[in-house]
Amino acid sequence: MQKKVPNFLVCGPPKCASTSLNFYLKQHPEIYMSPEKQTRFFSVYYDKGIDFYLDTYFSGITTEKMAGEATPTYSLLPFVVPRIKAFNPDMKLVFCLRNPVERTFSGWSMRANNGTEHLSFREAVKENLKQRETVKFDNEKDAEGWASDMKRGDRLEETGYRTYLDGSFYASNLRHFLQHFPMEQIKVVYMENLIKDLHGTLQEIYRFLGVDDTYVIEKTEQKNTYKKSKIKFLEPILGKNKPLSKILAGIMPKGIKKKILDTMYVEGSKKKLTPEDRKFTYEVLKDDINDLEKLLNVDLSHWKVK
Repeated sequence: MQKKVPNFLVCGPPKCASTSLNFYLKQHPEIYMSPEKQTRFFSVYYDKGIDFYLDTYFSGITTEKMAGEATPTYSLLPFVVPRIKAFNPDMKLVFCLRNPVERTFSGWSMRANNGTEHLSFREAVKENLKQRETVKFDNEKDAEGWASDMKRGDRLEETGYRTYLDGSFYASNLRHFLQHFPMEQIKVVYMENLIKDLHGTLQEIYRFLGVDDTYVIEKTEQKNTYKKSKIKFLEPILGKNKPLSKILAGIMPKGIKKKILDTMYVEGSKKKLTPEDRKFTYEVLKDDINDLEKLLNVDLSHWKVK
């Protein structure tokens, strides 16, 4: 590489296999992925500056042709798009989509189980709709609010921003990116295809990135395991990506950290989306689904509720 800068991003959305994609792409010898999966630089830590971004996450690049990172919330935050464009106008952008109703429910389910959402799914979606009347995430004021919300350590008393729907308006979100990047720099894949044909879907991404598309990864078992918090009051303090957790991770032996996490979490069964809630959420999202079909010239009838 001539420049040691990231030249592609896995932009999300959340709950759409970005963790798995990061794991798969990291195995390709011509791809460098940031050691930390989601840097959230363009959304939360932009004020730290480009040098911080490069030195912290991309100093290890050697001979790789492509370098990237996976921050799933980039997809739903319009204010990050001009920041990315200013950083690298040639940036390639990867999006992995799934049924948006199921994505919305999955986002709520995660927060309901870790103690940071106290409303039922239907009520949380309604509150998200109210929030969208005033918060668009398309200006610097909203950008400051987002960064502040993401840096808060305690979410038990105040839920903060709800983005269950925001992450699921795929067509609207893609149009924000298309205002700054040509379609040739955007690759959309689908989570169901990643599950049904992992190697074929990865081959599509390899071709898009311009790396060897004959490479076959050896490890294919990466996935997010459903975890239910047993000690919910500790989740906002010691949970994944929390500031104190990161500090302790730097000084604590891995074995001890694992014992703490094993104490906090237990594997459990996922919550179930009721037919009534599926229909309700689909009615909110159906126009965007129709728009996405036109935008990408794809058939998404399998996402629709009759």
